[in-house]
This record gives sequence, structure tokens and C-alpha cells, in this order.
Amino acid sequence: MTRAPRQSSASLDNTCKCMYKEEMKIQSFPCYCATLRQAARAVTVLYEEMIADGGVHATQYTALQVIESAPNLTTTELAEAMGIDQTTATRTLALIKKGGLAIDTVGQDRRQRRWNLTSAGQDRLRKLKPRWEAAQQAFEKRLGRAQAMALKRAAYLAASRVASK
Repeated sequence: MTRAPRQSSASLDNTCKCMYKEEMKIQSFPCYCATLRQAARAVTVLYEEMIADGGVHATQYTALQVIESAPNLTTTELAEAMGIDQTTATRTLALIKKGGLAIDTVGQDRRQRRWNLTSAGQDRLRKLKPRWEAAQQAFEKRLGRAQAMALKRAAYLAASRVASK
């Protein structure tokens, strides 16, 4: 897959560079789902650009962060912690494992896998941390720090309440 050429941060105000399209004009939708997915894609593009040559995607970086903060979680526990489905977690973890960044060991039964970072995974996290922090700062700069923090709290609250059954 080829990446879209980089643009200045000023051009991202009303434009989302998607992985499959060069640019997409942002539109307002009446649907919460579509609006949140649109926002998530735009934010993901920002983070992906910041860690582009780091050898992992934003979702993989997040998985590495979770594994670092809570070693020995099962694939299911990682999926739940990240708010993703089991299949997506399995694919993400397989890529991380293939890259030598994490290892899995058999859990209580042979179907269960528990995840830990390798030294290469720890090194990758350490090397990418400044870029990840730069993405955080870029997001806050574009949105405003107070609005970014309010959005994070609101998104977490929404995810927590909507996901609970």
C-alpha cells in the first residue's frame, strides 16, 4: 500500500487524508456513528503520519502500550482493554509478533495466549514515544488543549456507557 504524500498541518483543518484516498472533504453527518468514525479516521491519520517510519501503525503502538502497562494479558483481555473485537486484536498481535516486538505464551489452556513485550518491543516503544508525544501535542494544538481533554473524557464516557450491556 502506498502512502499519500504529506501535507502541511494547515491543510488538515477541513480535510482528512485517508489511507485509501488522497483527500476527503469532511462533512457534517446527522449520525453519531458516522461522525465519530470520521473523527477517529482523521485522528488516526495524524498519529500515523507522526510515526510513519517507525515500523508500526497507531493501533499496533497502542497494543504495545497496553502490553507494556499490563504484561501477560490474554488476547481477549487486550481486545477488551483496547475496545476492539477479538479478530482485530488477533490480527494486530500477529503483526506485532511477526515484527519481533512481542511474544505469546500458552495460557491456562492451549487456545489461550498471553502477551509480553520483547526487548525489541520495549526499544520500539521508547524510540517512538517522542513521536507519539508530538502527535498528542499536534492534536492539542489543532483542537485546543481544553477541548482535546474534554473530547477524550467524553469519548471514554461514551465508549464506557455504550459498550456496557
